[in-house]
Amino acid sequence: MKALLFRSDRWLWKMDFAFIAIAGLAVLAMMGITAADVVMRYAFHHPIRWAFDLVTQYLLIGSFFFAFSYTLRTNENVAVDYFARHIPLNVYHPVMGAGFLVAAVIFAGICWLSAWDAYEAWDNNDALMGALIWPTWSAKIIVPIGAASLSLRLLHRALAHWCSVADEEFREAIGLENSRQILVKD
Repeated sequence: MKALLFRSDRWLWKMDFAFIAIAGLAVLAMMGITAADVVMRYAFHHPIRWAFDLVTQYLLIGSFFFAFSYTLRTNENVAVDYFARHIPLNVYHPVMGAGFLVAAVIFAGICWLSAWDAYEAWDNNDALMGALIWPTWSAKIIVPIGAASLSLRLLHRALAHWCSVADEEFREAIGLENSRQILVKD
């Protein structure tokens, strides 16, 4: 099982890196488009009419949802660890595994429901009216893609916690937080 977790972590890491690159490009595009829109609006009195729609419907959502899995993998997520500091290691990792599994199921549900919503928008030819006609499915598909990548990472993290109960070397190699620094040892 540990070998499978290492192989899947390499694949997930490549996926995470691709998605964080897309999220970073989306942030850069938001900054560039917004700056250009401000210059065009106030210097030339001719704003970029489609800028707001593109930024709010695509780029902002993409920069948010595509960063989830990478953030979890690099342990940069917000975590409330007050109680975790007082739980023995032999209890901490099974509990964390169960918590990550519950979160994986929740995000899998978000993925399924938002994918269904994107499909219905595509099937109905839904569109947003603005300076341009934007198909809504192309904006809605971002959410299930990001939720799916996070669901896979959460499932991987749950299995990694369960496999690392008695194996500190594995825990550090797979990228889980360093439990010796924040937890009370058994």
